[in-house]
Amino acid sequence: MNHTTDTVKATYDNLMKQSKRLVERQVEHPEHYPTEDQYAVLHMSLESQGKRNGDHSQDLSLTQLGVFRFISVVSQIVSGWGGELIETNLNAYTAIFPMSEPDATSRSCICGMQILNAITNVIQPSLREEGIEMSFHCGIGISMGSVFGFQTGLQAPMNRLYYGDAISSAVEYANMSSGVVIVDRLIKEQIERSETGFKVQFQPYRYHEWVGYQFKVG
Repeated sequence: MNHTTDTVKATYDNLMKQSKRLVERQVEHPEHYPTEDQYAVLHMSLESQGKRNGDHSQDLSLTQLGVFRFISVVSQIVSGWGGELIETNLNAYTAIFPMSEPDATSRSCICGMQILNAITNVIQPSLREEGIEMSFHCGIGISMGSVFGFQTGLQAPMNRLYYGDAISSAVEYANMSSGVVIVDRLIKEQIERSETGFKVQFQPYRYHEWVGYQFKVG
């Protein structure tokens, strides 16, 4: 017991000393400076459910296969519509679409619609064909605004962090519902001012104090 206590104390003291040295280190010129750009931000909140068979290791293996397939498809769709995934975990995904690119708002919305369609008609059927009982339920929110990015100096888990009101509001819109795309007023107005080449509708959608618009095509 004493040996364990001494080891913990020594590790604690050593890490505190290293922490002090880190913050006292002078960084004269960072390699990259913080950035601020305008983006359409797509956030997806996700819940996955699966049938367990009692074999823990097999359950984990099947879950990994389902998640891998999900991430692979979502990443391909986001990239195909000109977006960039900036955050992924088991329950949430965030992508940004530069407003400097043409039709960023409409492309982000179509991207969200295609992700929902791919979940229903591609991902889940493929898992069922292999006998994997796993389903995904997600909501997608899209907002427009400033996004700030800065280098962390780390190689892992991520070397760049993003934040901004557009990300925060996209998260709120994604949590408002399931199976639909909810956008903010700025996205709605931007698309209405542009020529998309296809017919879209925006249905008002309220959840508590948050008011968004359900994006519909056709």
